[in-house]
Amino acid sequence: MLYILAVVGLLLLWFYKWATARHNEFVDRGLPFEKPSILVGNNLDMVMGKCSFQKLQKEFYARTRQHKLVGFFNFNAPMIQLNDPEIIKKITVKDFDHFPNHSPFFTTTERLINDMLSLMKDQRWKHMRNTLTPVFTAAKMRTMFGLMNESFAECMEHLEKQGTASKSGEGFELELKEVFNRLSNDLIATTAFGLKVSSYKTPNNEFFKIGMSVALFRGKAMFKFMLSNTMPKIFKLLGFSIFDTDKTEYFIRLVVDAMKQREEQNIVRPDMIQLLMEAKKDATEKWSDDELVAQCFIFFFAAFENNASLICTTAYELLQNPDVQQRLYEEAKETHESLKGQPLNYDAVMKMKYMDMVVSEALRKWALAAATDRVCSKDYTLRDDDDGTVQFEFKKGDRINIPIIGIHWDDRYFPEPHKFDPERFSDDNKDNLVPYTYIPFGVGPRNCIGNRYALMQAKAMIYNLLLKYRIERSPKTVKDLMSDSRGIQLTPKSGYWVHLVPR
Repeated sequence: MLYILAVVGLLLLWFYKWATARHNEFVDRGLPFEKPSILVGNNLDMVMGKCSFQKLQKEFYARTRQHKLVGFFNFNAPMIQLNDPEIIKKITVKDFDHFPNHSPFFTTTERLINDMLSLMKDQRWKHMRNTLTPVFTAAKMRTMFGLMNESFAECMEHLEKQGTASKSGEGFELELKEVFNRLSNDLIATTAFGLKVSSYKTPNNEFFKIGMSVALFRGKAMFKFMLSNTMPKIFKLLGFSIFDTDKTEYFIRLVVDAMKQREEQNIVRPDMIQLLMEAKKDATEKWSDDELVAQCFIFFFAAFENNASLICTTAYELLQNPDVQQRLYEEAKETHESLKGQPLNYDAVMKMKYMDMVVSEALRKWALAAATDRVCSKDYTLRDDDDGTVQFEFKKGDRINIPIIGIHWDDRYFPEPHKFDPERFSDDNKDNLVPYTYIPFGVGPRNCIGNRYALMQAKAMIYNLLLKYRIERSPKTVKDLMSDSRGIQLTPKSGYWVHLVPR
């Protein structure tokens, strides 16, 4: 018995030593930090379900913003957080060659994951980025927009059916996130995978069910993600995978079969698959099928949840600010009249100036990504621009955290950050923004390649929504979105409830 207790004691001691091995990292390197918890680091409140990652990052930044550099423990990984926009510029742009890669989001060797653009490294990333850049130009988005209109129409038809049970003119209550997750799904299906899917007419379609399981981290998926991050060797030993193999194979078959069919039958369709096929022909690199499929697969991480959230957070602010909503409605109505019966198009969306101001402010206040990151690839000395003194010595392998949400809520850069004020992004004011303080899609060469796609989807849906409905508060609408949200994504526990009144 004593022997067993001794062994258990030694194992617990070893585990404690291993779990806390890097807790003194910033003491040794002279950086301020907050004491981390075992395994979860500075993420304890998020893991315990007390707050969202956005709120955690915002508040950590607010407590430490007086320091240009500060230590942050993301689970077991110590990260050097950049709180100063000038340092962010150096790390992400000026001296990008020292920090060219993202931190590994997953630690796994399963198919597709390490082939996604965001997880590729160094020259391999650079070549794939160059291959994909022509895919996301304004000209390509203009062509792809035609595919989206059918999905927008089906979404509006669904809303109309929801309202038929209500009394004329009174409107109806609706949870937006469910509606716009389905819209995101259908748009990804048609623009990325070349599929016609209607998640309103067939709610339980295979593409939506698999997409939801891949894109949203809940329960077991969240546990596996944390284990992959904190204990990758145990994750591998247990034979876990981030995604079920059959789901990964499903997407691979979809894309590979579509490519084969198009080549054999000379089919041309203005979607992601077609653009990748064209890019593959023009690329200097010989990309494998898996590498191309992975770029479609990444839409689920970059677009599924985020694009739906952008529409929801914008709608949330519009119901709270009826004067903003009215002005935006008037612009949408003017745009609709200028089209003279023609369907909405990419150029018309991009010409709506106040729409751009509203969505920009929504992205400022409710950043889709609370933070972004980098990894130091070779030792780097950070010097003061004025006198050349050494500020910090970065070592190869150091992980960098850039607190997007914290900077966006800093009153030194955005006065009254709690206030929703689209005028910050007017032609007269946007040039006064401090560089590298507004970074909703990341920053530098590693910024989000699909930002045009996200913006045109969100703006077009808001346009369609406002033309038909006035968005008002429901008794179920949350009072404080930041405090009510939980987990990695910015989603309130009770959902995004609104009251829609037909115009």
